[in-house]
Amino acid sequence: MLIEQGLKQTLTQKIDPKLIMASNILQLTSLELQQAIEQELAENPALEIPEDDPCQNCDQPRTLCIDCPFRKQTVTADDVDISVYELEQPFDFASDDEEEFDFIANISSEITLRDHLVSQMRAAVPSEQWVIGEYIISNINDSGYLEGSVEEFALELNKSPEEVESVLKVIQTFDPPGIGARNLQECLRIQLERLEEDDRGNSVALAIVSNYWQEMISGKVGRIARRLKVSIDDVNEAIGFIKKQLNPYPGNGFIPPFQNESDRHGVSVRPDVIVRRTAAGYEIEVTGHEHYFLNINARYRSMYEELKNGKSNKYSKQERQHIVEFVERADLFIRYINERRKTLRQITKAIVEYQQGYLETGSRAFLRPLTRTKLARALKIHESTVSRATANKYVQLPSEEVVPFDFFFDGSVSIKDMIVELIASEDPSNPLSDQQIANILQERGYNVARRTVVKYREAEKILSSRQRKA
Repeated sequence: MLIEQGLKQTLTQKIDPKLIMASNILQLTSLELQQAIEQELAENPALEIPEDDPCQNCDQPRTLCIDCPFRKQTVTADDVDISVYELEQPFDFASDDEEEFDFIANISSEITLRDHLVSQMRAAVPSEQWVIGEYIISNINDSGYLEGSVEEFALELNKSPEEVESVLKVIQTFDPPGIGARNLQECLRIQLERLEEDDRGNSVALAIVSNYWQEMISGKVGRIARRLKVSIDDVNEAIGFIKKQLNPYPGNGFIPPFQNESDRHGVSVRPDVIVRRTAAGYEIEVTGHEHYFLNINARYRSMYEELKNGKSNKYSKQERQHIVEFVERADLFIRYINERRKTLRQITKAIVEYQQGYLETGSRAFLRPLTRTKLARALKIHESTVSRATANKYVQLPSEEVVPFDFFFDGSVSIKDMIVELIASEDPSNPLSDQQIANILQERGYNVARRTVVKYREAEKILSSRQRKA
């Protein structure tokens, strides 16, 4: 047996821990951010909330003083920039006039899953079917699943099963995706169909969940691959997509992470961003930062500066490692929190400008189709940044309605409303065909195929042109 030594060059990709920290902080909701800040304050001795040290000119804490703007204290040795940062307050629409603080406007909005679904139902279902819709929603549990059957509901409401089923189908199109499903398979299928409509889906995963559910549960990957005529790698990738991208408990997004099982009778959703209408326009406030002004402990900063200026002999190796690790970790933590706030404000500002018609009227007919890709291109940032920044986050509108950011990225909402509007205003003796509707929408700048018109028309329970003809 011959044993040899040799050198070999290989290229491997490693994710920078800094990138992981930035990504994790960007994804945090306002409640999770507060918990993360408190945890970091407990774990990192170099990080602190500065005590009030009033400015001699204005009696404000120095970090808030207007007359003496906050100054960064930097260390340039070895190209390292360790700064004291202030978590900035919104400034775009700041006014010089002193106004009475509105405590009511700043109280966190509380909304239950049921309230969230009822508000959507009343906007999507005819008023004569609200009783059915509210009854169905009352039977959706905290995890988002329907408890009971359509036949039982029909019997109790003295309605036909077909009528109840039609309302249920509408409710299953609501946010969060997968809500109102009767079992896990239906829940995942609904989510995959929603992703497919948004061009973010996986066709193999949808086919597996729809037609080969038992095979997937049994781990019969080879059989699935043969029947779908795809490779085993494609099947494994699709199953991985299902595990990573889908949520088996869609209702749990309304349950705070700190709430235990026994407290799930009433859950709250705190908006991560608040949009207010002012005389000067729209004011945007990113929540979760308001109670924290973070900086690096002065003693740790002083020791870090000594290390970087060549005065490391007075510290042991373990002490040097401790100082550098926690000071640089605190610096990055503050930087990425500030970056999260700026990114969220930037995205919200773009959405407000793009969806101003909806904000002014409250009518879904004025909700313009928007995708994360389109918004990312407009802001010149990566699509994944938009996705992470808005995932599981909510925005409070000037009307005080709290909606998920996903609400603004449903490109089909406005198109559905326009289809309904076109059909409502057509000549009953000469109704518009699906192709004619598609042509009109294309003239208005919406690239919609005829089959898409058919799908949206049927979703709104509208008959075909031949059946509508008077």
